[in-house]
Amino acid sequence: MFKISTQVLLLHFFAYTIATSSTLSPTANTTNGTLIGIHNTHYDQDFFLGIPYAEPPTGELRFQRPKPVAQPWKQRNATEIGPSCHSAPLSLPLFTQTGFPYEESEDCLKLNVVRPASAHNSSLPVLVFIYGGGFQEGNAADQRYNMSFLVQESVNVGSPIIGVTINYRTTGFGFLAGSVVLKSGLANLGMHDQRLALGWIQDNIASFGGDPSRVTIQGESAGAIAVGYHFVAYKGRDDRLFRAGIAQSGGPAAVGVNLTLSDQNSLYNSVLNQTGCTHANDTLKCLRGAPVETLKAAFQGNWYVPVQDGDMIAESPYVSLKEGRFVKRPLLSGANTNEGTSFITGERVSVNTTTQFRTVVAGYLNQGLPSSTVDAVAAEYLDRMAPEDVQASLGTVLPSLRPENGLLYGRASLFRGDQFFIASRRFSAHMWAKHGIPNYSYRFDTVPNGAPPKTLGATHYSDIPFVFGNVDGVGHEINLLASNSTREREEFVGLSRKMGRMWISFINEMQPNADYARSI
Repeated sequence: MFKISTQVLLLHFFAYTIATSSTLSPTANTTNGTLIGIHNTHYDQDFFLGIPYAEPPTGELRFQRPKPVAQPWKQRNATEIGPSCHSAPLSLPLFTQTGFPYEESEDCLKLNVVRPASAHNSSLPVLVFIYGGGFQEGNAADQRYNMSFLVQESVNVGSPIIGVTINYRTTGFGFLAGSVVLKSGLANLGMHDQRLALGWIQDNIASFGGDPSRVTIQGESAGAIAVGYHFVAYKGRDDRLFRAGIAQSGGPAAVGVNLTLSDQNSLYNSVLNQTGCTHANDTLKCLRGAPVETLKAAFQGNWYVPVQDGDMIAESPYVSLKEGRFVKRPLLSGANTNEGTSFITGERVSVNTTTQFRTVVAGYLNQGLPSSTVDAVAAEYLDRMAPEDVQASLGTVLPSLRPENGLLYGRASLFRGDQFFIASRRFSAHMWAKHGIPNYSYRFDTVPNGAPPKTLGATHYSDIPFVFGNVDGVGHEINLLASNSTREREEFVGLSRKMGRMWISFINEMQPNADYARSI
């Protein structure tokens, strides 16, 4: 088991003062047994860390749907952060984190609970955060998603919440696909992990002082897409796992994450080739016996994402929304002004001519669309957007950059952001409105510290420390809320408080405009 000492916790996980006296140790009685957590005196919070919600997906359970924990325990220490699931790290501007390197293991299906210390006899609303990372990386112990700051603010405004972060399998361990996988009913394992974790929370959160009928699921980027998929799962079947959702830079109708069956089979066959399983009678059984490092190497550099499986994701999420087959619950969703700049720069796309722009559009859409459709989409950005409209949409980002990104950089970044995040948010909002379900939308338009305003602007991921109240940049390589200007620093901190309070308001009241949120 991955062990982290109290001193390491102090420095790296929550950056808090941990009380170690046994008389202060909080407990929670779960369906599996009693958990013993850690009390934090500085914030007066209780932490329950590394709680297993599933059997370790190792050995014969590798590439299987998660199994609930079978063996009960009398008492179990929930005082150590569990390892993260195996990942394939991404490289995006502003996304780099600092701190200790997270140990990885297949035995990673754990969750963490942060509660106000006074909550044990309460029935508080619950926020469950699902990390992003392109379905290739992420973990529940990531300092950048520190729940304690948000929980503290909720207590300060008199609307306390409980925060939960969950691990789920990523990259090929969680999203291996292809004909063999689909036929076996084993696609989208990472989504099934999340689903089981949400079920565990329903069964147990009351023991921590939470209200299972008031659970809000929150995610950013791939996490937001996952939130959206839970709304459309099983053609909108309501399993009463949550009462509301928050989707930051993503959602159920996100374009560009689906792989064709041909692409899935190509990836699967590539893994077989690299693991020596090509000629096995049972290729999945062979992969279950492959060394984990061999599998990691085979997965590296490829893209594994949720796919239509005829079951959980039974149809195109777009179709599910259009036909009204989604869970009718309130949604808070939004995107950043310059979502596309991180991807255009990170993918080193250079667009100087209309022909190159059309090629970019065709490549990113990648849905077998006819040329006339590709031309029509390209024309929306090349012909129908006047220069002043382009600049207005870009905010601080310049329309043309040479030589790195090209004369049409601004328009290309707008397309990329629309295609991946913004258009889908708008469509989802329309569908929620069509069915009379509350939907609150926002646009994040603040250029943070460390983001060049002319090239990145209010780019992807830059909203995260603002929402989580992480004003000191814990876990971030660059503190996005730092500034040499006292006035700008105060504006950053003020915006963070406002966003955090709006999220807290939504979690409590299913609307983000409580008096304590509007007063800042």
